[in-house]
Amino acid sequence: MILNHRVTRVTVGLLLLLVAIIVWLPGLTGFTSLDGAVNARFAVVNAPIDGVITGEPVKVGAPVKEGQTLAEISNSRVNRAIFASLEADRNTARDRVVALQKERDELSQLRQELAKRLEIFKQATISNLEREVDILQKRVQVSQAQDLAAQVDLNRRMELESKGILTQKMVDAARAAGAATGGEVEISNLTVDQLQKRLNAVRQGIFVFGDGQNDVPYSRQREDEVVIHINDLNSRIAENETRVTEVERQLVEEGKRVSSLETATATAPFDGVVWSRTVVNGSNVVLNNELMRLLDCRELYVDILVPEVDYDEIHTGLPAEVRLLGRSDVFTGTVVSLKGSSAAVETDSYVATLPTTTQRDARIRVRLDPSFMNDDFANFCQVGRTVQVRFSKHRIGLVRWVKNLWFSIF
Repeated sequence: MILNHRVTRVTVGLLLLLVAIIVWLPGLTGFTSLDGAVNARFAVVNAPIDGVITGEPVKVGAPVKEGQTLAEISNSRVNRAIFASLEADRNTARDRVVALQKERDELSQLRQELAKRLEIFKQATISNLEREVDILQKRVQVSQAQDLAAQVDLNRRMELESKGILTQKMVDAARAAGAATGGEVEISNLTVDQLQKRLNAVRQGIFVFGDGQNDVPYSRQREDEVVIHINDLNSRIAENETRVTEVERQLVEEGKRVSSLETATATAPFDGVVWSRTVVNGSNVVLNNELMRLLDCRELYVDILVPEVDYDEIHTGLPAEVRLLGRSDVFTGTVVSLKGSSAAVETDSYVATLPTTTQRDARIRVRLDPSFMNDDFANFCQVGRTVQVRFSKHRIGLVRWVKNLWFSIF
């Protein structure tokens, strides 16, 4: 029979050997994993304020650009009590400034009127004193003339008395009259000097009228009181204007705060695609509530499992070849992390499910080099696609296999 023919047996044996070589050769020349999947990180977009979603948020699968608006939120229940209180304080301070300025203007007008009155009084006083000085000077001239006449009369009488014509009594009377006129001249000169000093003082703004009287008139006293009051008003006006400026600065800050709480937009932090969303138009949200998740396609990864006995053969930086299941083109990547079978698995920030196993398998993460997948937003950057990953071996490792077999037996 043909099955017992020697050529047939040799052919079958060679075919079986070829099949064995095909089956075992990939394992001898490298490491291959078929349980990997394309993976990527995601970013959670949270609500920046409390409120209600207005308008339709960006839909799942829609590509977005960095800074693009993802959702708009409005809040009509913002607490504006502080803003209203600051506005009331500002308006009150402004009203005070207006009232104080009005009072100051009225006092300034009164001060001008008092200054005019004082000037009129001063000029009238100067005029009266000058007239009195003129009158007294005339009286001095009259007194001097009378004194001269008295002296002439005294001399004449003394001469007649020496001749025996007049008596001594008449001479004494003439002498007394001369002394009286001399005293009148002296008194008049002193009075003129006193009035002249008062006149000079009034011209300098000092009014000297006698005992028990002030050195300034009532108008001047009132003017001084008004000046003091005006200075006090200026201080209060400056204080309230400073208050207005400070409150307006606080109003600007409070207005920004209220505006930021009334409306807000959630924007994309990077170019990517919307992976999922939890809100729709009209949804109520609370501060930091999750709105949606953005797929970050800038870096793509593949997580695979490799028997832990081969852990030492793989290291970070080792190049890898990746092929999507169903595609013939090969992508390149690099090992970025290795973890043992008992290490905790990081799942919070990745969108695809990591491979699971009950065996002693090491977890290898490969970062894919940039390719068309990084921009394939329409297909979610191929995230979740099953891949085949292969690492090349530079040596077969027969010695290590013999050592492991010897350790297991003995």
